[in-house]
Order: sequence, then structure tokens, then C-alpha cells
Amino acid sequence: MRRFWLTPVFYSLSDSKIRVRIFDGNLNIFLYDGYDWARTRKTIEEEVKEMRKRLAKIRQLVAKGHVEDSSLDDTSAFLFNSIHIGLDDDEVALGEPAALIAAIDRELKDDVETTSWQSLPTFNSSKPRVPSIRVHGKRLTRSRGPSIEFSLHGFRAEFDRFYDDDSLVSRTFVTVRDVEILDHIKTSTWKKFLTQLRSDSKGNVRETDSDMVRVEIRGVRPVPGHPSEEARFKVT
Repeated sequence: MRRFWLTPVFYSLSDSKIRVRIFDGNLNIFLYDGYDWARTRKTIEEEVKEMRKRLAKIRQLVAKGHVEDSSLDDTSAFLFNSIHIGLDDDEVALGEPAALIAAIDRELKDDVETTSWQSLPTFNSSKPRVPSIRVHGKRLTRSRGPSIEFSLHGFRAEFDRFYDDDSLVSRTFVTVRDVEILDHIKTSTWKKFLTQLRSDSKGNVRETDSDMVRVEIRGVRPVPGHPSEEARFKVT
């Protein structure tokens, strides 16, 4: 029985049936604001249109004095746990018909003013132009530039998959020489969310060509002969 946690393990590359190696690569991951999935955009657009219809109907009822408190529950919605449409709760809580009508008018007016026309992404210029619905002034498309950037330089990785009768199932070892997380949001105070420390409080500097990140993941079978597996992490 081999031990993998507290004592060092020595193995040969010939013991593995699958080997993958990446040497000195660079990896950049970009996170964008907006919505890439057409199904998501369609769902939001349909909900916005339905909300506009409900608000217009509620406005008519309020103006005639026939509104019921139960109908005010449909003046807002929260889509995908991240998008608020309709009236704010404090605007509904006012309870005064004139204030409620004014809040609905602002919501309907803002939606009309922020709706623009844009071409479909196609090479055929004869295609019809379609309205682009916005939520809180933003189009339901991917932003032009990234909001967050993960930059990894000097990326090295080793992956080994061992045979079924071995207690060591797999081993993944990753090192990264330089890691930075860049914040490209215009309203953010800091541009670099994560980077290397040039010197600590004692004036010590980072060793030349040393790795900022070292990650080792081992998949092991804690019980010999049993198919159950567990992952053990070591991060520096």
C-alpha cells in the first residue's frame, strides 16, 4: 500500500497510461458584461415587454381609481437572480395614486428612450433592422471590452493518469510564474486586483524567476481495491 499524504511518493513516468505536458505557456481569460446566449436575451426581452404591458394597464386602473392592492405585486420582477425590471419597491410603497402614476410614466418613458435600433450581425445588408431592448440603459449583448481579465504568464502543467489497479489515480501539477487579475471596469478605483508584491514590509523582494502559484492535485483511492476516489490539494 502506498502513502500519499504525509510521506513523499516516488513514481515513474512509465507507470502512467496518459501523460499531458504544457511548457511555458501564456493564458488570458476575459470576463465580459452582458448576455451571450440568444435564449437568455429573448427571455429578458419578452419579460420586459410583458412588464411594460402590465404597468400600462395598472396606470389606467390607478387613473380611474379601480386599482387593487393585489395588482401592485406585479409591478416588478427579478430575472435570473440578477436583473431587476419594473418599479422599485419604495415607489410602490408610496401608496399615493399620483406618485404611482408618475413612477410608471418614468419607467415607460425611460424604456422607450433607451430603446435603439441596430443591425443584425450579418453580412447581408438587406436584412431588416430590429429593435434592441435595453435594461437600465444597457443593451442585452456582450460588452465591447472585458470587465475582468485573468492573466497567467509562464504557465506550466503536468497531468498523469495511472492504471486502474494503482492507488494513485491521477496527478495534476500546475505552476504559474506571474499571475495578475486586472479590473477593467471604468468606475473601479484599482486597476490591478491581484499582482505580485514588489517588496514586503521588511524590504524582501521576490526571488528571480520564482513561481507565484504552485498547485498539485492528486486523485487517490483511500481504500485499496475499492473504486471510490478522493482528491487531495496542495496549493502554494
